[in-house]
Amino acid sequence: MKTRLRRAIARGLICSTLAALSLSPVAAFAQNAPSYTWNNVRIVAGGYVDGIIAHPKQQGLFYARTDVGGAYRYNATTAQWVPLNDWTPPADSQWTGIESMAIDPNNTNMLYLVGGLYTQSWGSNGAILVSSDQGAHFTAHPLNFKVGGNMDGRNVGERLQVDPNKGSILFYGTRNDADQASSNGLWTSTDSGSTWSRVSSFTALSSDGSGAGVAFIAFYQPSGSAGSPTKTIFAGVSTSTAASSLYKSTDGGATWAPVSGGPAAGMMPQRGLIGPDGNLYITYGNAIGPNGMTAGQVWKYSIGLNSWQNITPTDPYNYPSGYSGLALDPQKPGTLVVMTMDHWWPTDTMYRSTNGGSTWTDVGANAVRDSSVSPWIVQPGQTQAGFGNWGEVAIDPFNSAHAMYGQGGGIWATSDLTSADAGQATHWSVGASGIEETAVIALLSPTAGPPLISGLGDVCGFVHTSLTTAPQSQPNNPTCGDSIGTGLDFAKSSPLTIVRILQHGNSTLTSYGSISYDGGSTWTGFPNQAGSTNGGGTVAVSADGGTIVWAPSDVAPVASTDHGSTWKTLTYPSGSGSANLPTGAQVLSDGYNGNLFYAWNQATGTFFSSSDKGVTWYASTTSGLPVLPSWQSSQASTVTGVQGDIWLATPNGLYRSTSSGWSWSQVDASTVSAATSIGFGKAAPGKYYPTVYLAGTVNGVAGLFRSTDVGATWVQINDAQHQWGGVTHVIGDPRTFGTVYLGTSAARGVIYGMSSN
Repeated sequence: MKTRLRRAIARGLICSTLAALSLSPVAAFAQNAPSYTWNNVRIVAGGYVDGIIAHPKQQGLFYARTDVGGAYRYNATTAQWVPLNDWTPPADSQWTGIESMAIDPNNTNMLYLVGGLYTQSWGSNGAILVSSDQGAHFTAHPLNFKVGGNMDGRNVGERLQVDPNKGSILFYGTRNDADQASSNGLWTSTDSGSTWSRVSSFTALSSDGSGAGVAFIAFYQPSGSAGSPTKTIFAGVSTSTAASSLYKSTDGGATWAPVSGGPAAGMMPQRGLIGPDGNLYITYGNAIGPNGMTAGQVWKYSIGLNSWQNITPTDPYNYPSGYSGLALDPQKPGTLVVMTMDHWWPTDTMYRSTNGGSTWTDVGANAVRDSSVSPWIVQPGQTQAGFGNWGEVAIDPFNSAHAMYGQGGGIWATSDLTSADAGQATHWSVGASGIEETAVIALLSPTAGPPLISGLGDVCGFVHTSLTTAPQSQPNNPTCGDSIGTGLDFAKSSPLTIVRILQHGNSTLTSYGSISYDGGSTWTGFPNQAGSTNGGGTVAVSADGGTIVWAPSDVAPVASTDHGSTWKTLTYPSGSGSANLPTGAQVLSDGYNGNLFYAWNQATGTFFSSSDKGVTWYASTTSGLPVLPSWQSSQASTVTGVQGDIWLATPNGLYRSTSSGWSWSQVDASTVSAATSIGFGKAAPGKYYPTVYLAGTVNGVAGLFRSTDVGATWVQINDAQHQWGGVTHVIGDPRTFGTVYLGTSAARGVIYGMSSN
């Protein structure tokens, strides 16, 4: 979504003519509005943590960034990570992709973030987010170009840095984006990030779009003095056309020149840090990353001697990969760790050196790993969780034995890193408590059995028997792995009967769907895949549990009456005879009658109904429903316990049918102008109809709303600090009034809210 700020911006400046955005609160609550508390359904270790930094002046102060789910601050007292971007309003949802972060090394309160998800045409402009209270509050300074926090190259170092001698000065290096050539390069601020100007002398980036652009900025603090700008600054440059992979300024960033020497052409810098020994250490890969590296190196550049040295560790497996993660020990000059990238066999690992890279110890080869915080990450056949991939690492500046690394599945931490120096094992545990970064695709809260079942991106989904304890394992049959959970439903008259659908590209997996008869404790895979080679899509099961209707992502919808052993393609009478139900339609079952099924096709605005368990289908020709392009989303939902009652959330408003889809009416268009998701929970005390939960826009305010009177009136239940960039999925709990589950634009995992009124 586009940011709403569209003012003229002076050429060559960002924000200089713009007032900083205050973080607008949502609409004021009514006096009788319910009071909600919000928490994450505990999963842990679900998403890519692509950067961790430690503050050198406050022990225990760490920050972590994620590619889609915002930034976090570590609470050392509770050993929990605290989310910092849940305030993000829906209009600025792309700011939750954190491309870079920076701290003022002399001020423990200052934190800077670069927010933005994508640089494609459908992306929105990014922002510099500035906090003077460790991320408790932010002031947003919008940029006039896009930022790619969830794009290739997100694995590189911190492109944003604060001058260690004068904290009001910052430098930010952009990506090398072919569509934003006029903005590519280096930008600087002299007023703590409020206004920015482009450094015209920095011409290392081209317009070809190659590489990651500026991969890191590094200030050489001894070249300046407290209160005056640092003179010597380095910039790692990841492109195929730059004269060098390293550029240097000796006049505080006014002019820049390539540094000769270093690795041969084709090696792209990933991360660079200056150590207390006066060396700039740099990791390299032969691709932008995080995927695709088939070679890599580690180098150090002596700032005083202007000389290079290749210090790449020797790989005992002779399996080529890149290097990315890098951390230096400020207490021990010449002590560092680096991490491989895309070393898929037998695993990625961490190397440690105490002599500036002359010799290395393979830390990962002798590591003991405790995953009890998140036991599900131990896959079938493993004795302990794997090392993970795409690792980025930080060493505690106050404790050389304490380190953390982020990777594609959260954070691992150790308190005995230095044991590796004596050839002893290091011990690692999941250190990601509080970080929940998974994209919600489907949610289900049945009337019996577990309170919640989820379908998630990358990690498949879970049967949540507890909201506060991480699941013991992922569902099997089919094996979850790194698949996407796209479809869920339960039989309304037999609620322990549940169906689920996966989408995956793993050719070794032969099943996309499964059914459970015990509330998700065990699963039986569909014997037949209905001709689908990709799976995915939506699924519905009749109220009595005897019929399954599945709409795969790649073939027309089908039905089975023998638990997936055989399937029948679903057809309806069309003007020219008989036609298949459209591929990609959303299918759903009636909330009460086991004979009724429905299908919604937003591409034509057509709603389909079947009254004989999916044998015959008819299209509603007088529905009056909107026709929507594929890039917009809509969602149809039935009401458990009520026959023929269907609600439809669309960007054009909220619609309802009480006649099994044969006729529709719009729900108070003057009040509800847009709807993203609709769900139902237990009725309020004294009420007969289930509580309705709506993610959408009511009275001009985008947020999360609740109605206890069948949509006649709505009350907002989220607040200014809980907006999550917008809500994409919402359902209520049918057994507990006021409890609601949701997925967010920020991919912040599954959020649940509880209210006693």
